[in-house]
Amino acid sequence: MFKQELNISNAEFESEFSNFILKKDKLDKDIISSVYKIIEDVSFRGDQSLIDLTKKLDDHLIEDFFISEDEINTSFRRINKEVISALEFSFTNIIEFHSKCRDSLNLESIDSDISRVFKPIKSTLLYVPGGKASYPSSVLMAAGPAIVSQVKDIYLTTPCIGGHINDLTLAAAKVAGIKNIAKLGGAQSIAAFSLGTESIPKVDKIVGPGNAYVAEAKRQLFGKVGIDSIAGPSEIVILANETSSPEFVAWDLMAQAEHDEDASSILISSSDEVIQEVKEIVKKECPNLERAMIIQSSLKNNGLIVTVDNLEQAIDLINRLAPEHLHLAFEGHEIDVNDLVAGIILEGADSAVSLSDYVLGPSHILPTNSSSRFSSPLSVEDFLTSSSKVSIKSEFNKDLYNELVNKTSIIARAEGLTAHAISAEKRKKD
Repeated sequence: MFKQELNISNAEFESEFSNFILKKDKLDKDIISSVYKIIEDVSFRGDQSLIDLTKKLDDHLIEDFFISEDEINTSFRRINKEVISALEFSFTNIIEFHSKCRDSLNLESIDSDISRVFKPIKSTLLYVPGGKASYPSSVLMAAGPAIVSQVKDIYLTTPCIGGHINDLTLAAAKVAGIKNIAKLGGAQSIAAFSLGTESIPKVDKIVGPGNAYVAEAKRQLFGKVGIDSIAGPSEIVILANETSSPEFVAWDLMAQAEHDEDASSILISSSDEVIQEVKEIVKKECPNLERAMIIQSSLKNNGLIVTVDNLEQAIDLINRLAPEHLHLAFEGHEIDVNDLVAGIILEGADSAVSLSDYVLGPSHILPTNSSSRFSSPLSVEDFLTSSSKVSIKSEFNKDLYNELVNKTSIIARAEGLTAHAISAEKRKKD
């Protein structure tokens, strides 16, 4: 069922593992070209382009780009109260976590000559997928840090397939207090909010996961608009030893695979017994699941099992993958988490990825495609900018001030920037 099974002791392991990474990270030229054409069309034709593309791609004729408050309230009323309660519980934890993160930053100017001042961006777009499934959790995970950061204008957009937006998505938006919700999906929505059209405002930053077309649109439009990361198909690496629960591991792998056919589920283990039991559980349980076809396709196309002699050998493999999710499925501290690169690191059998996806507080919007090497999970920092602030009073220490002037002059003249030097020299104090 898994695409590949590799053993680190085999002579051909290095080339096979490298090929797996290369294929996983390979860019699709057809997608790049299609997205470029969509962006160009939206840029030139604005609203009409959005109408035509949505009709063609989502089978929906747009009359109003934004959902009315009545539509949001109607969807909210249709959702089971137990589900609403769970969403509210989740959102409370999200707000609490990100509030603590915000409080840990120095958001005010400190009483000093030189400091940093933080301020929220003015506007953001939260992209919420809507093709294969409904993701109300992504609404909450994106909205939470934006709200805590005090972003003034928060927009949400999600695909309106066949003229319908999932009630759960709208209910989650109401829980989060998001009112500006657009009926747009795909690359065209990213283009619209990046560039602006007659009806769609240009925003400062776009965040949230999406399919390959959404990810590529964010890639091509970065610079016109800020982005959180190039979030592509979801992925997990599970590191297991002989003490790991095969049942837990199997279900965590299937949980990741059920996102979509392009999701990647990887097991690295030092225990042959655990590997065999995991495979048997997946084979037995997968056919009974609601999204069995998607899971099977995901594992067949992107699933990987790697046998290692010991957990230490896994460190390099994990860091080369730099996965979105990393689950250390054992107790104890055989490996220092500070040595590992991942979007989120979950320690111990009880630290299920599903819990972090929904209710623990940290955002589940995470860097994918090995971008954990240089990107971080969505957080309050994504919605804040900072300015360096300088307020020097020379009268407090003339000698020190003159030294600053002197050293500036020396460096500026060395660079051939004479006006810089003179600008400083004019301020020398007697």
